[in-house]
Amino acid sequence: MLRRDFFTRKVLYVIGAIVAPALLMSMLFLVLQLAPFGGRNLLISDLSTQYLQFFAELRRQLLHLSFSSYSFLISIGDSLVPIYAYYLLSPLNLMIVLFKPAQLPIAIDLIIWIKMILSSISMSIFLGNKYRSYDFMGICGGLAYGLCGFVSMYFFDVMWLDALIWLPIMIYGLERLFHQNKGGLYVFGLTAIILTNYYMGYIICIFAVIYFIYLTKQSQPKRIPLAQHIQFHWRKGVQFLWYSLISGMLSAIVLIPTIIAMLATGKKDILPANFLLKGTFGPSFAVNLGVGGNDFAGRLVHNPSIFTGSLFIVAGVAYFFSKRVDKRNKQASGLLLGSIFLGMWLLPLNTFWHMLQPPAGFPFRMVFLFSFALIMVAYEGYLQGVFHEKKVVVFSAVGVGIAITIGYIFANIFQQKMGMYTFKIPQLMVGNAVYFLAIGFLAVTTLAILSVANKRRAAKYVLMITLAFELMLNFLVATSGAPFGNQHQFERTYAKSSRLIGKIEQRERANHQFYRLLVVDQPFRKLFRVPYSGYNDSFVFKNHGLSSYSSTLNFHTHHVLENLGFSSRNIRRIDMFGSTPVSEHLLALKYFYYIGKHENSLSVQKNVAGLGFMTSNRMQQLKFVKNEPFINQNRLVQAEMGNSEQYFKRPQIMSTSQQTFRDFYQYKVVFRANTTGDHYLYLPHVRLHGVAFYINGRKLSNLYSGLGTEMIPVGNLEKGQISTITIHSIKELPDPATHLDGLNNVKFEQAVRVLNRHELRLQDNNRLDWHGGHFKGTITVFNNRRTLLLSIPYDKGWHLKVDGKNQPVKRVASGFVGAELSPGRHRVAFNYQIRGLLAGIDVATVGVVLLIGTAVFKRIRQ
Repeated sequence: MLRRDFFTRKVLYVIGAIVAPALLMSMLFLVLQLAPFGGRNLLISDLSTQYLQFFAELRRQLLHLSFSSYSFLISIGDSLVPIYAYYLLSPLNLMIVLFKPAQLPIAIDLIIWIKMILSSISMSIFLGNKYRSYDFMGICGGLAYGLCGFVSMYFFDVMWLDALIWLPIMIYGLERLFHQNKGGLYVFGLTAIILTNYYMGYIICIFAVIYFIYLTKQSQPKRIPLAQHIQFHWRKGVQFLWYSLISGMLSAIVLIPTIIAMLATGKKDILPANFLLKGTFGPSFAVNLGVGGNDFAGRLVHNPSIFTGSLFIVAGVAYFFSKRVDKRNKQASGLLLGSIFLGMWLLPLNTFWHMLQPPAGFPFRMVFLFSFALIMVAYEGYLQGVFHEKKVVVFSAVGVGIAITIGYIFANIFQQKMGMYTFKIPQLMVGNAVYFLAIGFLAVTTLAILSVANKRRAAKYVLMITLAFELMLNFLVATSGAPFGNQHQFERTYAKSSRLIGKIEQRERANHQFYRLLVVDQPFRKLFRVPYSGYNDSFVFKNHGLSSYSSTLNFHTHHVLENLGFSSRNIRRIDMFGSTPVSEHLLALKYFYYIGKHENSLSVQKNVAGLGFMTSNRMQQLKFVKNEPFINQNRLVQAEMGNSEQYFKRPQIMSTSQQTFRDFYQYKVVFRANTTGDHYLYLPHVRLHGVAFYINGRKLSNLYSGLGTEMIPVGNLEKGQISTITIHSIKELPDPATHLDGLNNVKFEQAVRVLNRHELRLQDNNRLDWHGGHFKGTITVFNNRRTLLLSIPYDKGWHLKVDGKNQPVKRVASGFVGAELSPGRHRVAFNYQIRGLLAGIDVATVGVVLLIGTAVFKRIRQ
């Protein structure tokens, strides 16, 4: 009878653990009117600039069962491996095939909705199974976990949410390994975390070590010293390391290729300044003990979002003051929570926990671990009767209230309004009205806890409902000011843009020549209520572009494009603006398509080079100079031609002036052109946001007043023509007169006619859209031009066969793919191989063998 009652209680608990978060998350999406529950979508922050585009590419490849290792839709070309590994390996992403491209925002909304529900269910099941107690408080714990501060602030970084689903499973597996010598679930959970997002896998691996220490301390008998206890149970540590190693080996099929690919990005540098012995936040962090401590404006810079609901914060504090909780458990739990808190606060530990790189926005990415541990500790205290110690509960609640008050005081003293793209400030503006809501919820929660202790029948429901509303309010505050998108407008605008861009693509398919198409789609950009650069829109509209924004951007891509004068805000971004005839020829920038609200404009460059062409051997020694695009482009053409001609010539400066007004600086340069052709201005070390350019009194398009610095077109000038540049800037600028140059168009066009006679002729240009890692062609080589230059970034994964024989691939032009060929007509075949894939498969296979062997060995011993 007791067993039947226990089973019934467990079934009801599981049903509640599923139904409660499903209702709460649905209610939340209804309130926010998010599709499919309403007409708005979640195209905000990284969801609008990265995930939408990457999901579009994933959907395309899933539907065509064609998984290319390399794509020409990523800037000027790059490996897809790091994008898959960092953004796209969640099994839930498979559901995008059920939606049309214009409905991808709805799919994204549903994926987030499902992940939040699954996180909550996973936590509730963990609490019930760990403590063998299936109480309403465990369902509350799931709700608090599924809508913790981390989720409220970072839910739009959807690839991180899988870690929250798998974490309770992995930790329960670690509990079974420690207490029952069963490692299968631990291996399964940890492997799933690493495979779905290796970044979170790294963070959680550190937590697994801390949690194992917590279990070791918790199991230490009172009269036995810790060292002796560890020595006696050393086999547990060996088992933990062994199964962790197996998990890493099973993940190697993703880990090894990803590590190799990520080493080709610009994020591998380790700076000593990131390991200075100092704290990362001050007393103002305590605002996050209450509801609404952070809002959307502060998503990039804020204190750790540790909020888990007043119920669990009060219960967690009471746990450490309760006489009902064993001292050893307090020590172990204090070690667990303290280690996480110290890891967030102390800069060297924080940097180490973030994979040795300080976060560029979205700080304290491990804070969900603190929420997990706090909820677990609070639930344990509840089961041990902490709620019945009313004085302890009231004392804890008052202490939390005082801490929140102190947090708001310090926040008001040191707060700063976040400036444009500022990432180093102590505290953002806080909403002081929210303080009273935080204290109010704290008071109501405390009264409800006391009512539960008095065994009032309705008290549990009141406590759960209070928690649910508090969690919802925290989410609403965290998203306040978020520029949600209009799904109906998105679908209409996407259909129009896709049709317009598709016409150009269709028209050019029969030409059998590679080219790139740069698109400024104003109607699509204006769908977003924040500045939108369309970095990754090539994935959405399937055109070979140039822009890119991701944490996995190839270092060589950024290096060569930035130093040719293209706009770049940081190592993760490259924009399409900043081209000249030289870079347009090199990169096959044939089309520039401006799509406006009422009219469209298509510019065509006829003499672009295609994917590659033959140059002199000097191309192999060419190195670009940082922040000197005029020098770099002049040397580039010289290396292409094998001569010493001067293709760029500086104008004569006739006068300069600088004036300071109340709210802006004005610079004026009058100059005479010394050559006939296109002239440009380049201002190094400057973000052009808040900078306006006037050429002979005519204002240049605001598109050039963006987030980076790029070549600014001054105009096509005749030799001897006098022009005036006027600049208005909200900040001081370097002297514009020293950064002007002009291209001799006639001389360069003569070079182009020669270079285009030695162009690579692709065998099947359309194949690049589906299998970018494999292409063939023919080329004719002459004695004076024996170095093939391809306009794709250098990557050691490329392999070349010339007339069926292997030929080494070289890095040329400071970061492009190239090769040295012998004179004559040749058939060339380029193939991209995922570096480390075979090694990853081998290591994963060994991991499977070791896991099976371990299971067999244990069975034989038993």
